Amino acid sequence: MKTSALILSLIVFSSQVFARLSDGKAHLKLKGTQIIASVDQGFHFNKDAPAALVIGSDSVEPLKKDSKEFIFDATKMKDQVASVNFYICDDKNTVCESHEEKYQVKADKLVAVSGAPEKTMKTVATAASEGPLKKNKHGFYEDNLNAALKVAAKGKKLVLVDFNAPWCPSCIRLETETFGKQEFIKASDKLIKVSINIDRAENQALSDKYNVHAIPTLIVMNSDGDELARLLDFRPADVLAKELTDLQSKKLASSAELAKKAEAGDKEARKTLATNAFNAMKFDEAAKWLAPLHENSLMLATSEVNIAAEAFEKDPKTKGSYQKTLEKWIETYSSSPEVLDWRLQLAKVLKGDQKVIPAEAKAVADKDIEVIQKMLASESARKEFFHNTLLGDFTGFERAELLAQLVNTYEFLDAKDKLAQARKDLGSEVATMKLSVVRPGELLASLSYMKQSGKSDEAVNWLKKLLEANPKSDVYYTKLAGYYLRQKEFDKALPYSEKAVELSKDLKLYNMKLLAEIQKGLNQHKQASETLNKALALPEAKLEANKKTVAAIEELKKSLVMQ
Repeated sequence: MKTSALILSLIVFSSQVFARLSDGKAHLKLKGTQIIASVDQGFHFNKDAPAALVIGSDSVEPLKKDSKEFIFDATKMKDQVASVNFYICDDKNTVCESHEEKYQVKADKLVAVSGAPEKTMKTVATAASEGPLKKNKHGFYEDNLNAALKVAAKGKKLVLVDFNAPWCPSCIRLETETFGKQEFIKASDKLIKVSINIDRAENQALSDKYNVHAIPTLIVMNSDGDELARLLDFRPADVLAKELTDLQSKKLASSAELAKKAEAGDKEARKTLATNAFNAMKFDEAAKWLAPLHENSLMLATSEVNIAAEAFEKDPKTKGSYQKTLEKWIETYSSSPEVLDWRLQLAKVLKGDQKVIPAEAKAVADKDIEVIQKMLASESARKEFFHNTLLGDFTGFERAELLAQLVNTYEFLDAKDKLAQARKDLGSEVATMKLSVVRPGELLASLSYMKQSGKSDEAVNWLKKLLEANPKSDVYYTKLAGYYLRQKEFDKALPYSEKAVELSKDLKLYNMKLLAEIQKGLNQHKQASETLNKALALPEAKLEANKKTVAAIEELKKSLVMQ
């Protein structure tokens, strides 16, 4: 299932040419000397993650940085090519993806630039640890794929690799709700299991090698490390157990072997390659394998919509093609959760820059409302509706998800009274959930619904309860520090941030930047400067994956000198 908007999402993605879930969701325009970045409904900018306008060797932090709008001072751009860097998450954080978009100002307009040279930093620590093998409580070897592959080779076994992070709600759900259940234990008994924390510097190369663009990503490999199958997102124990059992009953093939079969006309090979590509969020590759089959599928539909959205973001002239793609697949898959979002996308395309919503756009949005209300009225209809989705497992969250979509639609329509009622209904729905710190992943997944219903204080109180239950984890200290920083309550943010730095191992660079921002807010400029110097001296400051954070730190240092 998609997960919480309050989560700290810092997974770093490789620069690829394929569409991703958040591709096409941000919109940048030039207004005077400022670049205004906005984001579609259902998505938000990650305010906790690094963001900057990079002009030559200068990195400029946003003048404004909130979940729906970033503003950059573009005075220095002139005729130079500049990079705008930021992170976009979907509102439930299935993914939180980094974006680096290059622009140039021409005739007082912001023009996208392709193929511009990119400044890089030296990459270090590119291989996974070769230290002693260590298992966690669920029998997963921790952060040592190479050694685990050797164990698998000796036993002639397959390997199940779980790419995860401590802050990821769906990862936590797998850990606390799936991996300890007998169904999973039995189904995975013959597999060599490995857990890879993507936050660790030494695992960055593995994330890049296996194209991990969202977590949790589960990959079944042979003992040579060749990918055989890929699964994405949380799954209950019985569902994951069945998938693993089915996979082990087949003669699995590597991507290279499958490609040969597919090119020779093997339909099943094409479908397997498409599934693996789709779960790696390589939508263009998934469509490439599926389209020649001339068979409609929700996977092909989702892939083509994402590809069209990315093309529209790069070139508004493709609006017609984007609109036709949306209309085609909305008609084909009218009864799936994906279509609720596609209709809203279509309504926004039809509205364009018009101040008044045209009748055709309103009609599309009204259809979403009609479907949502029908689903809310029938439990059996809801179950069937959410059974037909590739978005993940919504068990227990079906009504909340529908009400959240209703909030999004009323926001688009600017229907204030109905929006207020939808938010109230969403808050009431969340209040019926039996949330507990014993199930932290499920709890984190509910936070976005709390926030969307206007109950941010309730979300903060739950974070404090999670902190009390996990006092040795930096995750919840970081979240609370970030929340109070955004509220400009620097005195409340400071103790949480200091503790996050003390406890942090894998995200110390980020947490030290966060601490410096809070110290700056308290006018503790000397302490902030010392914090930033210590951060830049960390080994992880030299990593390619952290170059944007380092650029933001350098810009923060400059701002301290200027004051």
